[in-house]
Amino acid sequence: MFDLNGFFEGMSKPQLRNAHAKAFGQKGLLNNALIQSETLSYYNSNTRAQALLEKMESWQRHCMSLIYNSASRGLTFNELRLTIPVSKCRDLQSFLLSMCREYMLWRSPSGNSTVYYGFTNFIDIFKEPLMDAAPVKGVEVFYQNLVDWHVCEVLALAMLGELKVNNSNLLHRHSYQVCTDLFTTAKQISEKAAENELSLIFNFFMNSGWLEQEDSRLIPTEKAHDFIRKNGFRLHQDILTWWIKERFRGERSHCVRLLKMLEQPRTAHAAATIFWVMDPTFRLQDKDTTIAWEALPRLLRELWILGLLRFTMVGGKVATISLEQAGRDWIESSVVSVPEQNISCLPNFELITSTGTSPRVLLLLACLAKVENDEMYLRFSLNRESYIRGLKCGIPESEIENFKSWIKPPANVESTLAEWNSSYYGAKVQTVRLLKIESATVLSELSRFPQFMECTNEYIPGYGFVLKPELEERAFEILTNYGFSPFVERKNVNRTTAPTEEWRKDFSTPWPEAKAPDYELKAIADSESLQTALNSTKYGSNYQKLSTFDLVKVLRYAKTVGALIGAKLKNPAKRGDNEVEKNFFVHALKLAKSPQSIEIQPYGSDTPEMIELSFIQEVKVYNGKQP
Repeated sequence: MFDLNGFFEGMSKPQLRNAHAKAFGQKGLLNNALIQSETLSYYNSNTRAQALLEKMESWQRHCMSLIYNSASRGLTFNELRLTIPVSKCRDLQSFLLSMCREYMLWRSPSGNSTVYYGFTNFIDIFKEPLMDAAPVKGVEVFYQNLVDWHVCEVLALAMLGELKVNNSNLLHRHSYQVCTDLFTTAKQISEKAAENELSLIFNFFMNSGWLEQEDSRLIPTEKAHDFIRKNGFRLHQDILTWWIKERFRGERSHCVRLLKMLEQPRTAHAAATIFWVMDPTFRLQDKDTTIAWEALPRLLRELWILGLLRFTMVGGKVATISLEQAGRDWIESSVVSVPEQNISCLPNFELITSTGTSPRVLLLLACLAKVENDEMYLRFSLNRESYIRGLKCGIPESEIENFKSWIKPPANVESTLAEWNSSYYGAKVQTVRLLKIESATVLSELSRFPQFMECTNEYIPGYGFVLKPELEERAFEILTNYGFSPFVERKNVNRTTAPTEEWRKDFSTPWPEAKAPDYELKAIADSESLQTALNSTKYGSNYQKLSTFDLVKVLRYAKTVGALIGAKLKNPAKRGDNEVEKNFFVHALKLAKSPQSIEIQPYGSDTPEMIELSFIQEVKVYNGKQP
């Protein structure tokens, strides 16, 4: 968002003088610095802004508060049109232009539209009045940090080979169902809630480089394992930081300002209005109604999934929304609070642990045990089948030893785990890379070099090392410092970066990209409003079924101006024929004789054709645009 001073600095001298003359009623021969100073002092007046606000109708005040809530995103004309009564649509354009001329707003072209923004000077003036929600009897639902556990579950599925992609680069239907079935707490609110969470998790994975593709399988990258192993305590914080970057372009202060409006419980409609400005793709519902999950702005749903909000549900719909304690903590300290770590292993081979437990432990539990619930305190059952299956996904033996120290199993469970471990680790058949070092001195030095030892699975005294395949490159870089350049025959593995585009389509929300401010403020109608008006007529770019009289008028218009026509064609006498779409230019209308027909030139062809008028089922006009 601009402040007024920065906005006026970008003006040309004649424009600044005109703004000064408008404010003070005369054009003087003042120096430029004084002109800008006096102009700023006049237009920066909160009293003037308050006086303008008091003269506005309710729909106008509502538009102003929405624009100011949108901050650096801004709102386009068509987006604002969704928020006002239909009877006021004709007045919206002139109102926005008048506010720009009063320097309460500024506008900028963006593609074929115009985006409107507020000034930081008046943020406290154009606030939507908020009423506390009346107490309602319903079920309070909050997610805390269940998303951390679900991240670990999905990573475990990838390690176990359960995540596969189809030809569209999306999760295979079975893999998708397996994932969403795990999110039972989200499903209690809506089936769509589980889908929204999976979309959020996968976009986080793709953006962070945590998944890669091998044939049709998605598998965790070494980067993902490394993060969980070393920085897992930061998982929730990193997810939230990434989300702020995605949804607010990294402007945490903007998110905080909107969240502070929910410090007291608000109705679902009021909360949806606050966050609608970041997902303005639909018309808001009536004020006095509960709202289904699917009808909430996307950001509001995701804030609940991230554990920052609490919903009160009535009849399966959201009635009120308020900040959860984790959200208050994040606003105050930029750090999200998580439940305390708590884990216990029982003699009956059950484990009880909180979702605040380290993701390193949760990931191993997701691989080795079967989870029985989806709540803040998770219950797992250990059995030989699931345990051995987890070991086969490539968990190092050292990590299993750490796992035992973390869960502190009773004697009977510890002896059984030792038996299961020995059945898998006791006899190994695997292909490994052996690095032989001839120099005893270099061998000794490398064995004491921590960065090199991280690249190895085992040190063989007097011989060399067993290398980790995924860290060979790093090991070879270190070896070059000792003068070694070993030749390595490599086995090609078809492993590529996981596809992201299809997941982005579902996840992304619109964000208009503005250009330089419009200082001229000419009274030219917004191209979006013109196109909206045009599309509602028979000359619009939407397919319409027209009467013969109107169809002839459209074809004559297209012939006169050389407009490209799109038509859906079908012989009405042949019911079995399929409808065909064709784009063409009109050369001549032959309407004197029956059957009436037109001569056309198909788009991309030089050969004219004849079409009977009765064959045209629906028609549209491209109006200068190409198909």
